[in-house]
Amino acid sequence: MISRRLTPMFVQWPVAPCFARVLVLALVVVCYRAAQQQVRMVFGGEPARALAEGRVAGCEHFAFLRIKVPEGLAGPATQAAKSWHVSMCVTPEEVAYVLDAENCQVYRIKDGTVRLLAGDGIRGYRDGPADRARFDFGVGSYQDADIKADAQGNVYVSEGLPGRLRRIWRDASGVWQVATVAGGGSKMPTKGNPTPAREMKVGCTSRFAVTPDGAVYFATHSGVYCVQEGQGKLVLGVEDFPPEIARRGLHDWHVGGSHITPDGWFYWMPGGGPNMYRLNVNTLKVEKFAGVDKTVQGLDGPTLLESGFHTVFAVYSTDAQVIFTGGGDESILRRIAGGKPAHLQKDGSFQQTTKQVGWGLYSPLCLDHKGRLYTETGVYAWGGWVVRVYFTTEPDREQSP
Repeated sequence: MISRRLTPMFVQWPVAPCFARVLVLALVVVCYRAAQQQVRMVFGGEPARALAEGRVAGCEHFAFLRIKVPEGLAGPATQAAKSWHVSMCVTPEEVAYVLDAENCQVYRIKDGTVRLLAGDGIRGYRDGPADRARFDFGVGSYQDADIKADAQGNVYVSEGLPGRLRRIWRDASGVWQVATVAGGGSKMPTKGNPTPAREMKVGCTSRFAVTPDGAVYFATHSGVYCVQEGQGKLVLGVEDFPPEIARRGLHDWHVGGSHITPDGWFYWMPGGGPNMYRLNVNTLKVEKFAGVDKTVQGLDGPTLLESGFHTVFAVYSTDAQVIFTGGGDESILRRIAGGKPAHLQKDGSFQQTTKQVGWGLYSPLCLDHKGRLYTETGVYAWGGWVVRVYFTTEPDREQSP
């Protein structure tokens, strides 16, 4: 913008001294480069993964107040209230979808405004127009529900206790609708024998992963399943898992977090730890990705297989090369990058410590496509703000020699 405004003025000065033209041109270049730097830092002009691996450049209030309001409150995002801990996702179009577990409602945040998207606020079960739909997102200190979106703009929410997967979408007339995708039946797919998704007894667990084309993956007691195009299939049964993984349990519920990468690696952390696993859904290779087989809070070991985890949430970059964990008893954010975990501190370093210092960022909610981290601030996230953390790969000038 600066260069477009100043350049015409510059070329219309045929009688201006040479040094004046040089000075103006230099000013244009400096301002343009400064603007580029600001855009890189704030809007993620660098690859998202590179930014997420960088140091913290800033933290801003994104949505919701500290106060807890039982019925919730919509409006300007930074003035809206939520009831409890939330789950959320952010689309590439920078639309955020937020699941409010206590109110059993879903919010949509766009252009700085929170609006109620789905749910009438009564715990229950009802499909149909989104404003009349009912959900059962569980009860307790966290929730038994998760929220994700695919590339077509469909929003998926899980109901862990009833074992249902619901879809929220806008019909041809522009009205938001809610429909059950999976769950509510009495049987499960077996190896080589798909089942209509609506006939599955467990159509989803508390945590799940979704691909851009809308395939949903989740792990339960009997294995890893996929729901796509109205069919449920068993990806890998518990009997085919290595015994050292199978005997610890596979069920992804309550806390933790699931994700699937473009090349087919499905990650999950059953019950929030102590281990994280991954399964390649194409080759069926399965392995323990992190953990020491027992709860060891805040242990940053030399490798992920020598690092301990406790009650945590896990959120991922698209390729899972950067993972943030935290929340609950393990109340300092950790970043997994380069095969190692380290704790996030205020200055952006990841030091090996469990002291509660810095901004007090606790429960990670999601990473967006620009490498920005959304997280809650309160211990155990009771009524805390949702904040957005920016990263940058630029050096810290205050610490530079």
